[in-house]
Amino acid sequence: MILKNLAVRTLTGAVYVSVVIGAIFAGPYVFASLFLIILLFSLNEFFSLIRKGTIRPLPVSGFAIAASIYSLLFLISHHLIGNQYLKLLLPLIILIPIVEIFRNIENPIQNIAFTVWGVIYLAFPFAIFNQILIPHANQPELYEPELLIGMMIIIWSGDTGAYLVGRFLGKHKLIERISPNKTWEGAIGGVVMAILIAMLFFSFFNYLNALQVILIASLTVIAGTLGDLVESMIKRNFNVKDSGKILPGHGGLLDRFDSLLFAAPVYYVLISLFLN
Repeated sequence: MILKNLAVRTLTGAVYVSVVIGAIFAGPYVFASLFLIILLFSLNEFFSLIRKGTIRPLPVSGFAIAASIYSLLFLISHHLIGNQYLKLLLPLIILIPIVEIFRNIENPIQNIAFTVWGVIYLAFPFAIFNQILIPHANQPELYEPELLIGMMIIIWSGDTGAYLVGRFLGKHKLIERISPNKTWEGAIGGVVMAILIAMLFFSFFNYLNALQVILIASLTVIAGTLGDLVESMIKRNFNVKDSGKILPGHGGLLDRFDSLLFAAPVYYVLISLFLN
């Protein structure tokens, strides 16, 4: 059974990585389209997760606003439309409480709050994935797939380092009430592993110097760890082990992207500062 579960987990992981990397190299429109779909599925997982309690989110309104934020930011970043179109988001801000008025369901404030939180939690980080691929604000034609791959390699290597060091050397719990398996030793090991792998990866490009890579890798992994802890906190609050079952052996999409949701804004800010 253990070997079977490991085989399923490995196969799912390989397919997941292949699809993501393939979409990145397929170009901005293929990538943006795929990740819009992933965004909506992830948001649906979030809404399903919080429905385990007494909260009843507004999924249709949430999907509409999240897709609008994601799409508008993509179109603006590629200079396909002007910044003035961001004003279209203003009417959507009041859509959620207006819809809630007519639902006549308990806990209206909590329903609104969790719906808005889900949109913010997911839509903006997913939109930032597209921004990382075109880090030069005035040159949207310069598509840099290796930058997004670099962020994912940092997070994946950080996770691997944290797991290995935590498993063999971990003694001091990081935040036991939220994630009992995480340790300070593992967290430090993850940062060190991420720095080493990032140094190797970025040595093939002329974007960044060694100090910049160390800073980017360190802060990205720390942000990713916090993102993982936040999702663990949410799941623990609703007594749920996995956010979904769409990825056999791995759980849901949120379980795969939780670290990236917090890592992406930090990583994007840093590379924007260093490359522009």
